[in-house]
Amino acid sequence: MSYELEVAFGPANELLNSLHTYLCKKFYKKTDLGSTWAGQTERKLSKPFASALAETEISAEWKLMYLFLYLCPHKENAERFLAWFERMTAGEMYELLAPYMSSFPGELGAIRDRWLHLLSEWNRQYFAGTDPKLLEWLSEDAARRRAQIGTLPPDTLAEQITNGLYFEPGTECDKLVLSPQYHFQPANIIYTFGGLTVCQYAVDGSYDDPADEPSRRLYRQLRSLSEKSRLRILRYLNAGPRSFTEIVRYIGISKGITHDHIFNLRSAGLLRVHMSGESAVAYSLRKEAIGGMQDALLGYLLAD
Repeated sequence: MSYELEVAFGPANELLNSLHTYLCKKFYKKTDLGSTWAGQTERKLSKPFASALAETEISAEWKLMYLFLYLCPHKENAERFLAWFERMTAGEMYELLAPYMSSFPGELGAIRDRWLHLLSEWNRQYFAGTDPKLLEWLSEDAARRRAQIGTLPPDTLAEQITNGLYFEPGTECDKLVLSPQYHFQPANIIYTFGGLTVCQYAVDGSYDDPADEPSRRLYRQLRSLSEKSRLRILRYLNAGPRSFTEIVRYIGISKGITHDHIFNLRSAGLLRVHMSGESAVAYSLRKEAIGGMQDALLGYLLAD
């Protein structure tokens, strides 16, 4: 039994994704935008708001914002999403969330007010200045991916779109919603609500890269293969799916360094990441990604 696959995008998605990226302070060094973007962004913010964000972390409350976003009928711009969210009463929020949650945090009204303030200020002080070309680029990718639905089994197509995430059919996932994102590249943002999983996937490339530069995916792949331990991991995974613990035991280095290697290989799309809800439970080799590297490299080198 398979699940339903949906591809959806609106500018309100990237409103949340951009704030998510800013709040993930420990993740700065792993994102393409990195600490440079975070520092530049902080200088644009008022001191009171920057201080408020410095004390804010990703939490179960923040996870709820992605469910509200999915359920919102107005994602075509940030302002309409925020206006819809502001009008919601506590009772309406409970009713809306009930099909997706078995337990609720207390004081939904207070949660709404807290995040409405942060998102509204973030929109006013940062996101409203986003280049429209970026949002058009994400919208075009969503439309292209949406047109592919039905051409392949949902799990196969989802793996292609997410560059390696494998959500296996027959699990508790009834519906998988994929949305393109820019700010948190090359990682993905994944949240599960009962039978619903929402995944903000990284789009290959960039909307403003010079035409003569290699794609970010190709560049990541070539860099990823330049490290001996990563090559050993890939060779080990050729035998089939392995857990993180098995990889650590085989490679013989610390969990932290092994985790960094796996993240690097994931970002390059060289691993198939076997997902259970929000968690990666095993990894295997994406042979098709390895095989496609030569064509991608020659396509770049021999381009007119």
